[in-house]
Amino acid sequence: MIGYLRGKVQEQAEGRLLVVIPTGGSDETAGAVGYSVTVPQSAAYGLVQGKWIELFVYTHVREDALDLYGFFSRTEKDLFLTLLSVTGIGPKGAIGIVSGAEPSQVIQAIIERDKDFLTRVPGIGKKTAERVVLELADPLRKKVDAGLFGDWNAVQNSSRRISTVASGDRDSTSHTGALGQMVRDAKTALVGLGYREQDIASLLNRLAAEMNPPPSKVEDLIRVALRQLA
Repeated sequence: MIGYLRGKVQEQAEGRLLVVIPTGGSDETAGAVGYSVTVPQSAAYGLVQGKWIELFVYTHVREDALDLYGFFSRTEKDLFLTLLSVTGIGPKGAIGIVSGAEPSQVIQAIIERDKDFLTRVPGIGKKTAERVVLELADPLRKKVDAGLFGDWNAVQNSSRRISTVASGDRDSTSHTGALGQMVRDAKTALVGLGYREQDIASLLNRLAAEMNPPPSKVEDLIRVALRQLA
């Protein structure tokens, strides 16, 4: 089983990378081996030929094929594997969910049983959202508390915010809801400008989590996103 790859991007198209691994010698292309790896589309955005990358890999073995799924962080891979445990979700569905929103946002939504947020993630319909919440809410919270997703600071912040909400801090709840609405409004505006939803969903969620101070209005979020998309 392949669990990790480090190499150069040779080709990139539709969420799939051809990663070339040099096998030795001064000529990096001599005797090189290339692996076709499916990655979250949001992660593939902006990658150029020749860029060195590291991927945490899941190997999916089928009767007629061997498929590789790659992730740029352990948290992405851990979330992907967790989603695979849900009834009816296979590798393609799980990679679609990881592509559609930041892992920290998906994890928080599952723990908070926020089905409305989950149904807005590409690849998750109403029934799938219900299954995800039913099967993962409690196990996922235990994993977060145990530090499984500790390499992603946003997830740790989300876990602390969830605990605060549970103890009665209603301001935290309303702030999270307002920020989520701001992300949705910004996405609608950018789609109207011609950007593809799959290209901007992950970017907007990441910006909303990282901006300090948080954006006070949707125009601020759109302005920062446009600079990154330029």
